[in-house]
Amino acid sequence: MFNFLAFAVATADIVAGIRIALAAIILICTGFIIFVVMKQSGNSDGTEAFTGGSKSDDNESYYGKNAGARTEARLKLWTYICSGILAVCCIALIIMAAVIPTLQ
Repeated sequence: MFNFLAFAVATADIVAGIRIALAAIILICTGFIIFVVMKQSGNSDGTEAFTGGSKSDDNESYYGKNAGARTEARLKLWTYICSGILAVCCIALIIMAAVIPTLQ
């Protein structure tokens, strides 16, 4: 005989585990996005003289001149990837909250 109460309790445990996992992924992605965005350099508008910053001439080789562009492109790509994961997890969590109410 099928025991509906046991099935409902097992389903509630699985749903709670999935919700906790999604919340953990959301927190990790949020922290990673904050870190990656802080690592990216802003678009300079020529105000380095006011702030005391200056362009260094350490990048004399071809590799050195393009290293900054490659790093920025990589950071931008990771921002897009992590933002997409964050959006998918948030949507999944909202759908789960609407479709599967918590069993009490």
